Amino acid sequence: MARTPASGPRRAGGAHAGHDDHGGGGPRQGPSRARLRRALRTLTGGRGATRFVHWADAPAPGTALPWLLPAALPGHPPVALGLGEAPARSPEATAELAARIAADLTWWPAAISTAARPETLVDLRDADAADAESLLAMAEARAPAADTVVLAHGGEGEAAARRRGLPVVRRVAEVCPSRLDRVVASHGALAHRAAVGGRLGLTLAGEADPAPWLSRARFVDPWRGLAAPAAEALDALALLRAAAQRNDRRTVTLGFSRWKRRNADPFLTGPEGRPAHVGGLRNAVQVALATRARLAVWGMRDASEAEAAGVEVIRLEDGFVRSVGLGLRHAPPCSLAVDRLGLYFDATRPTDLEALMREAEIPEPLLERASALRRRLIELGITKYNLARSAPLPQTSRRKILVPGQVEGDQSLRFGSPEVQQNAELLRRVRARHPEAFILYKPHPDVLTGLRPGAVDEATLAACADAVATESAAEACLEWADRVECMTSLMGFEALLRDLPVTTFGRPFYAGWGLTETPFDPAFSRGRTLSIDALAACALILYPRYVDPVTRLPAPPEKVLEWLHAERDYVKTPRGRAREAWRGLASRALNLLR
Repeated sequence: MARTPASGPRRAGGAHAGHDDHGGGGPRQGPSRARLRRALRTLTGGRGATRFVHWADAPAPGTALPWLLPAALPGHPPVALGLGEAPARSPEATAELAARIAADLTWWPAAISTAARPETLVDLRDADAADAESLLAMAEARAPAADTVVLAHGGEGEAAARRRGLPVVRRVAEVCPSRLDRVVASHGALAHRAAVGGRLGLTLAGEADPAPWLSRARFVDPWRGLAAPAAEALDALALLRAAAQRNDRRTVTLGFSRWKRRNADPFLTGPEGRPAHVGGLRNAVQVALATRARLAVWGMRDASEAEAAGVEVIRLEDGFVRSVGLGLRHAPPCSLAVDRLGLYFDATRPTDLEALMREAEIPEPLLERASALRRRLIELGITKYNLARSAPLPQTSRRKILVPGQVEGDQSLRFGSPEVQQNAELLRRVRARHPEAFILYKPHPDVLTGLRPGAVDEATLAACADAVATESAAEACLEWADRVECMTSLMGFEALLRDLPVTTFGRPFYAGWGLTETPFDPAFSRGRTLSIDALAACALILYPRYVDPVTRLPAPPEKVLEWLHAERDYVKTPRGRAREAWRGLASRALNLLR
């Protein structure tokens, strides 16, 4: 774990000599001094050597305070550092910065679900016997022992706490800051960060004053390693903390392949660590019960035994903006849907997404953000898989209808399309509704690989489709179309984002909100009318989880769109094509080994 210097002679050890509380305790798993050095080079332009110092040291040229704000989890990069040579902000600007940090709780790392919620925390790590007694006496003078918790790693501090019968925790993540009024510490960052968060921070030297360093705070984008404005960096840190807090309990995955485990890890890692991956259901249930963990299953896998045992089950599925390339070809996902009730495509039961769309109050700033995200998605031509295909599409003066196919037997059809579940039947119904239209059928890319069912016979294609788009990108097909008609395909949602009229022959998550037509059940409604931007806010911002593929850190959708755009351009280059060819061979080998 990264360290900050202690008071007295230990301070010479630099940033790793005392406790730095950016991610809790345990083994040394925080970012290295090299990562801090990279952040400093970003902020200073590499000018000269910089010495890491402690909160109690006065800012001076050539010094830096590492981990001015804690990382949400161990291993996350630094976002805020103090630069001794940086010009100080005004007192008003510093107070505004502190208020933002206090409101977002970014002065504290993510906490576990069973974290203590004391009013007073006494940090006795590295305290000798005399200091421990002095600090405990300071705490007792301020608050009753019943509302006090001690942070200690054994030694004299823990012994002193045990003698008083005080509860002891070993990691900062075992304390939730929601009720904290004060932090008492001999040295270290906690007391000063408590003061940043609007709480009382007490040290042996007196009341902590974070203003000298906070006024000189400088910020780094955690995903790109570039200097960033304070507001953007604090948004980033708040997002990272919220993402970690969603995983406040350990997760146990059931039956994930090794490839899927690696991809799921950054979506499910929290203050209790990375997920535990277990093969059999009974073993998974035992591990989950023993560790108070959630059980993660993929798709609609039966987990009734776990639910009957009292284990919370969450279901995972690919998100709506997934990757450059197919999951079937082992392209790693940038987003996942994580649902505690069902899954977004399951029309037979409530889901988190449906509840969100039905109940959420969507404020105007979020609608504006969703609108900007939607515009950017259209501008970049982003879809779910972003395949680099460019075959031209037919030109016609007739009304153009795009009919996207699906994998037959897919869970979204089994649970979301009671009337029509075959691509051939879908084509027949669309042709019957629009005898004069030009119908373009786009097979699902997984079906085109030959590894999934859903191919349409030639006779039906000849009778019902004017053209078949096997080598044209989804985005080009959407730009070409006047209308989209589908079962439950995500292309229906992508069409809505582009303001195209959509007809569904099933009940996908985007139907029933006043935006689509459902011929087999014209009265189908979910009881609320949504705008397209409100739909986008729920389905693209609030519901999915996103990960930046480069850093494997949680990320906002805006960052992921930019990465997908750059990645799609890269795979068109000679290097990119070579890499994709190698990936394709490896993927075929893995599919054969299934």
